[in-house]
Amino acid sequence: MSGENAPRTTVELEMREDALAEFLRAAGDAPRLLTPDDSAGCSIVMALAALHWSAETGLVRPDDRLHAACFLGETGAAVIERRKDGETVYRYVGPQLEMPPKAPVDGVQVLDQLFVSGAEFHERWSAVAHFLVTTQARGALLALFGARAPEVAHIQRWLLALLEGPLPEGADHLHAAWFSTTGAGFLFPPAAFAARAGRGWSYVELGTRRDD
Repeated sequence: MSGENAPRTTVELEMREDALAEFLRAAGDAPRLLTPDDSAGCSIVMALAALHWSAETGLVRPDDRLHAACFLGETGAAVIERRKDGETVYRYVGPQLEMPPKAPVDGVQVLDQLFVSGAEFHERWSAVAHFLVTTQARGALLALFGARAPEVAHIQRWLLALLEGPLPEGADHLHAAWFSTTGAGFLFPPAAFAARAGRGWSYVELGTRRDD
């Protein structure tokens, strides 16, 4: 099933707790990303652009799994899971200049370029902790409440398919999202002007959920 031809359904809910419950019910065991607080979340357009750019430059690979990400204006940071020399490593990738530098704890510096720095960790939570200390979780999404993080290839594919179809009014930030081979789900917070028009929380689902 191609993303652009996948079935699309939308559910409107008034309360955040009901919206999150609907999202988690629909996600099942599929890998998901959630905002760690009650902020609007992550910009959709910036997320897709950053993933495309990082894939083009080789910083992120299609089979990497995304454990954390934040995209702010023209900068961003991420934690990816990657197989390297037969073992699993967790790599933090972030801007060199826009955010205050933080020395990685329990990690090894592996990137030190003009605009990008990176560190590798053997423990997931050490990498995520470094991400949170560096970014302060502003506009962040984290892989939570699941056994696995989503693959970059699935995120790119379904974000693009999402933007190719109709969206709820003012839906430009993701509060949560799940991704699998055959489907994805996206939770949008109320937009300031859309809320006055009556739109609350919106859950949009593409395709069907399968464990992945």
